[in-house]
Amino acid sequence: MEHRSVSLVNMTHHYEVLVTRHARATPSTLFDVVADGSRWSEWARPLINYSAWETRGPADDGGVGAIRAVGTPRFPAREQTTIHEPGRRHGYTIISKTPVRNYQAQVTFTPEPDGTRVDWHGTFESPWRVVGLGYRAVVKYVLTTLSAKLVIEAERREALRPTP
Repeated sequence: MEHRSVSLVNMTHHYEVLVTRHARATPSTLFDVVADGSRWSEWARPLINYSAWETRGPADDGGVGAIRAVGTPRFPAREQTTIHEPGRRHGYTIISKTPVRNYQAQVTFTPEPDGTRVDWHGTFESPWRVVGLGYRAVVKYVLTTLSAKLVIEAERREALRPTP
């Protein structure tokens, strides 16, 4: 009698979502909106009903190391800033418990002749394919919604600025 065993240890599936938008706002304004973690609930409702700084980071500027709480007051997601390049890039990772591992996201702002290209890119891993596919659908919805609301808010702020 022959005996065989199969090991499925360390099988990890990688997922990514990229949402691209165009804004008639400057990279600086877009960055200012997305980097201020305490104000997400002002522009990202109803998806984000609560936002606050848990800590503004070592430099007290909301930069690398800062932790924001977003979502709902009862169940906020904790996100830590990993990239803080004013006017260029904002990155973060989720440090709350989630059904996936190593969630990383970054928002990149690229000047274009008639505004700014916004790329919101998220990646994560899951050992379970069904969980990864489900979570990817959620992340796609969230990043699509947040990027649209980011553009609307940045354009609104620019429209309120006095022209020289």
